[in-house]
Amino acid sequence: MVGLSLGEKHFIQAGIAQDLRCDGRKRRTYRPLSVETGAIPQANGSARVRLGETEVIASVKAELGKPSASQPDKGRVFINVDCSSTASPAFEGMLSSAVSWVAIASRGRN
Repeated sequence: MVGLSLGEKHFIQAGIAQDLRCDGRKRRTYRPLSVETGAIPQANGSARVRLGETEVIASVKAELGKPSASQPDKGRVFINVDCSSTASPAFEGMLSSAVSWVAIASRGRN
């Protein structure tokens, strides 16, 4: 965990004392929130969530398929994650398969 510098601490404390966020809102003034379901017609389920100027779109698509001949009693789940580089510079130039692997690996095992 990275600690805060003395300047950052003073900035935060001054904002609390003045009841002011760095974007000009009061501490208890929330950004507008909206949720829209069915945002992607081709998906089995989808939603668009907007919080202020931030927008996230999530979708799920599922298909039934035949198990492999070598493991007829085993099912398979494929996970694909697409993240825009506007979400984070860390996603710049990454293929969706690489992002999917990062998402699965970071989830850990249950």
